[in-house]
Amino acid sequence: MGLDASYQALPGGSPLLELARRDFGVGSWLTSLTRLLQDPREEALAPGAPEPAELQLLEAVRELLRTRPDLATRHVALDRRWDHLHFVLSGRRRNSPGTHDDSLAGISIQGEAEIAPHVVAGQGVPLRYTRPETVERIARLLEAVHFDTQREHFTFENLSRAGVYKCPREQDIDEAWQWLRARFDLFRAFYVAAAKHGDGVLVRVD
Repeated sequence: MGLDASYQALPGGSPLLELARRDFGVGSWLTSLTRLLQDPREEALAPGAPEPAELQLLEAVRELLRTRPDLATRHVALDRRWDHLHFVLSGRRRNSPGTHDDSLAGISIQGEAEIAPHVVAGQGVPLRYTRPETVERIARLLEAVHFDTQREHFTFENLSRAGVYKCPREQDIDEAWQWLRARFDLFRAFYVAAAKHGDGVLVRVD
């Protein structure tokens, strides 16, 4: 068991987001948003008889897709290597492990703010939402990153000393870097596209 991180574009001020804040049942199902955006059929809901709140979320998703069908593809995942990228991008994460990181790099990985106390993922981690204006600043930051210059930080000694989540084995460092390098390109493209469309970002760690 582990914690995987994923990111979904979601317009700021979306009625769906407000519904999740307001309604305990809908909010508790918000963790399934990306899946429902990709397959908004009742057959795609959780096994068994669907709950009323689950159906309410599905209808809100369908309504959102009527005006923004592109949202079905506007997502990216860092799997269990989200802290690897956090460590590479954020000097605060590298130099002050264990402390709260409210830098733009930290927010890009962890999200800006919790949505509501009842809006949590399956393992109890709160879902977070980053506002469109912050997404725009993150996109500019990521566009300015020369990722290969960060390779010097990505060593077994540095990662293990900072307690990076799912730290790779020493013999796997080069392979882990190549994966991270390719995924960073997708992560950056995701944020740039979200900023271009004026979207916020829903962050799920589950």
